[in-house]
Amino acid sequence: VSCWKKCNTHKPFHCSWPPLGPAGSTSYILNLCFEKRSLCRRFEVGTVTNYSPSHRQVYIFDNTTAWVEARWGDQVRRTPNHTLHLNEAVKLDPPPAGMPFSKTGGQLRVRVPRPQCHGLEQPPQHEARFWREGDSGWTQVTCETLMVTAEEDSVTCALGVNGTFVVQLRHKPPHWSSYWSDWSSNISVPEEILRRPVLSHQLGKLGRDGQRVLRLSWQPVLKEQRDVTYKLDVNMLACGCAESDEEDTVVLGGEVTEHSLTLSGAEYEILLTALNAAGPGPAQQLRVPAEQRADLSFKEISVAGSTVTAQWEAPVPGSAFCFEQQTLPEPPEQGVCIQQEFPANSIHVQRGKGAPHAPRCPPSRGALGAPGCHRLAVHGWDAERGWATFALWHRYASNDSLDVPFNISAGDAAVVLRWQPSPRAACPGALAKYLVCHAAEGDNVTYSEVDAAASNYTLQNLQPGTGYRVGVWEVTEDSERTCSAWWPFQTKALGPQGAPWRGNLKYLGISLGLPAAAAIYHLSKRRARRLLFPPLPKPVGSKAIQFSAGEMSQVRSELLLTEPNPSEEKTDTGTQTEVPHPDVSQPGPALEKPAAVAMSPPGCGEELPFAYRRQEMLSPVGSPASGSTSCTGHPPGEEEEDEEEEEEGRQGLHQPLIPIALLISDKPIIIRDEEGWDPPPEQSVP
Repeated sequence: VSCWKKCNTHKPFHCSWPPLGPAGSTSYILNLCFEKRSLCRRFEVGTVTNYSPSHRQVYIFDNTTAWVEARWGDQVRRTPNHTLHLNEAVKLDPPPAGMPFSKTGGQLRVRVPRPQCHGLEQPPQHEARFWREGDSGWTQVTCETLMVTAEEDSVTCALGVNGTFVVQLRHKPPHWSSYWSDWSSNISVPEEILRRPVLSHQLGKLGRDGQRVLRLSWQPVLKEQRDVTYKLDVNMLACGCAESDEEDTVVLGGEVTEHSLTLSGAEYEILLTALNAAGPGPAQQLRVPAEQRADLSFKEISVAGSTVTAQWEAPVPGSAFCFEQQTLPEPPEQGVCIQQEFPANSIHVQRGKGAPHAPRCPPSRGALGAPGCHRLAVHGWDAERGWATFALWHRYASNDSLDVPFNISAGDAAVVLRWQPSPRAACPGALAKYLVCHAAEGDNVTYSEVDAAASNYTLQNLQPGTGYRVGVWEVTEDSERTCSAWWPFQTKALGPQGAPWRGNLKYLGISLGLPAAAAIYHLSKRRARRLLFPPLPKPVGSKAIQFSAGEMSQVRSELLLTEPNPSEEKTDTGTQTEVPHPDVSQPGPALEKPAAVAMSPPGCGEELPFAYRRQEMLSPVGSPASGSTSCTGHPPGEEEEDEEEEEEGRQGLHQPLIPIALLISDKPIIIRDEEGWDPPPEQSVP
C-alpha cells in the first residue's frame, strides 16, 4: 500500500494498493495506525483499490503504519505493513517536456526546473532510464543532481557509449518517506559529435578598399545532417567593439558546407563548430594573419617623447573605428575602440605610445622605442560593410648592424653564401632586399641584389685559386645602399691533374676500350685456334696402311712402345717418321678380299679385328684425291667440317694420351686417341 500527497496542495492523501482477490467480489479495509497517538483507524472502501482520507481523519506529523485487508467468501488476505511519515510522503509531478540537455563523452546533462514545493530545501533525487536502438529493454541508472540556481538543477546521467538514445527522467524529494514521480516524456538524444569539421580555406589579397575575402569550406561531421547546425565565430584579435559583436557569429544550416567572410587587414581567429541537440562538438580553429598593403598608409606619423601621433583619413563613413598598435611577433593587444560616427574623407588624429622618456629604463611593451617590429593600423566599422582597414604602417626598431653574418662554401669557380633570415624580413616593408658585394684582390667591387626572402646566394664565374673578399648587407627603406666586402676567402685550385676535360677523357677511353677489346677477342678467338692448333687429318680414304693375310696372322695382342728407325728418319730435324706412300705396295703375299669388301671405296681396308675396330690410324701425307669418298660415305670436305665442329666441342677436355704402337709383323703402327693427337715431329715416341 502507498499513501502520498501532492506538493503544495490541500487535497487529501491518496492511498492505493494492488488487487488482492477477484475483482468485484473482494471488499477492502484500509488500516492506519499512528505511532504517537496509539490510535488506529479503519476505512471500509468497498471493492475499489484506492481511497483518499481527509486531513481531519489522519495525523500527518506522526509515523504511520498502513496496511490493507481483503475479504471474499471465507478468504482473508492482507498486505505487509508499510511505515511512512504522511507530512513528507510527497510525490512530485514528472519533469516537464522541452528541458535543455547536452551530451559529452557519454554523459547526459539535463537542466531540470526545481519543483516549487514547500519545505523542499535540498535538490530532489533523479533517475533516468534509456533505450537505444537494438536494445531489448530499458536501462535504468541513477543520476547526480547539482543545484545551479534556486529555480534550476543540473542533472548528469551516465549513458555510456555513443549513439542515439530515448531517455526518460523521474525525481523525488530526498526524504525517505517520499515517492518517485512518474516518468517524463521521451527525450530524444541524437548521436554525439565527436570530431572537428575538416576545414579548408582560400584567402584573398587585401584590396584598396581595405577588405579581403576569406572562403571557407568543410565536410559534414555526421551522416545524418538533419539536426546539425554550424556556427562560425569571427574574432578580430586586435579590436573588439560592442556594436560589432553581434555580427561576429554566423549560424548556418546543416546542409551548408561553405561560406565566405569579408575581413579587414587585421589578424583574426576563426572558430567553426558543429552543433546538434546533443550539444556542440569540438571547434576547428583557423588563424588568419594580418596583411600589409603599401598604398593604405597614414597621412603623417610623428614620435615625440613617449607619444606617437598618427593622422589618417576615413575613405568611407562609419560608426566606429579601432586604433591598433602592436609589437610583432608578440601576442596581439586589444586596440582602442572608439564608438563615433564619422563621415567619408574625414581626417582624424590618434595618439599612442612612443619612445620612453628615460632610455636607461626598459621600454614598455608596444612602445615604438622597444626593439622589434611595430605595427600601427586603423580599422573602421560600418553596419553594411563590416570592418575595413583604413591605414597601415610598420617600423622595425633595432640598433643592430645591417651587416649580415654568413657561411661560405667555396669551390673552384663558384661560392655559396648562406645566412639566417633577418628579423627585419618578418616585419612587412622593413627589409627591402639584401646586397651582396665581392671583389678579387686588386679588382673592382661587383654588387648583386638578392630578394628579401632569400637565405642563400651563389657567386659564379670565379677564377680558381684566387683570393676574394665578400660581404652581405641588409637594405632598408631608410638606409643607404652600402656594402663592404671585408670577409676573405680563397677559391679552390684545379690541382696537378690538369683541366677537368682530361679526367673526362680518361673515363671515356675506359668506357669505349673495354667493349672494343671484347669484340676483337671474340672475332680472333676462332681464327687463332685454327692457326695455332690446326686439326690433323684422319687416315680414312687412304691406302697408306693395308695388311696382307700373312701380316694379319701375325697380330699379337701385346702393346709395345715404338722405337725409332734411324734408316727411315730424315736428316732434317723436326720431320715426322716416314710413312709408306699409298701408291707403293708393301712386300708380302697379296690379300684375298671378300666380295663384300670388294665393293668398298678405294682406301677403305678390310675390317680390322675387334681389338682395333675403334682405333683410328695415321693418315697419309697429303690430301686425298678430289672426288674420293671416305669410309663413311661422305666427301672429305664434309669430314673436315665435321672434325672442326668436333674440335670446337672438345675444348676444356683432358690432355690426349701418349701414343702407343702395335707391333704387327715388323711394321710399327701409330695408334692415336679419338681426338687425333699426334706427337710433334721433334718429339720421339718412347
